[in-house]
Amino acid sequence: MSTQLAEDRVAEVEARSAGLRKELGLTDLVLMQIMYVVGASWVGVAAKIGSAHTIFWLLAIVFYYLPQAAVVIFLSRLMPLEGGLYQWTSIALGRFAGFMLAWNLWAYAVLIGATFGVTIANNAAYLLSGSGATPRRRSSRHVRCRCGTRARCHA
Repeated sequence: MSTQLAEDRVAEVEARSAGLRKELGLTDLVLMQIMYVVGASWVGVAAKIGSAHTIFWLLAIVFYYLPQAAVVIFLSRLMPLEGGLYQWTSIALGRFAGFMLAWNLWAYAVLIGATFGVTIANNAAYLLSGSGATPRRRSSRHVRCRCGTRARCHA
């Protein structure tokens, strides 16, 4: 997309966004992001792994969340547009790339919503019955592993 077209697009989006109220503040967005990333589905994993999971969270913070935050802060200051990722992608890479990004975000939202539903149902079953979330122990047996070898498994 040429520079003039990009500037026209930015001006168009800014004109439409001027009348919108800003409902969420920085604190709201930070807390929402923390709940979105951490959520209830990781509690069981963290409890199972124990304190060893701390190093993985620190690595994720350093190598994923901080660089992602830096990019979003940079882009939001460069192009403070309503629509964020979609607008930035549409301006930089064209409307088709923006559409693909929006489509993938939509599909992700549907899948994560379904996952939350299953997690909530599973947690509720465990809470109410005490056994809904954990499978019963079976006797040990030989199984064919993914790599094709036979191994003794305690599943």
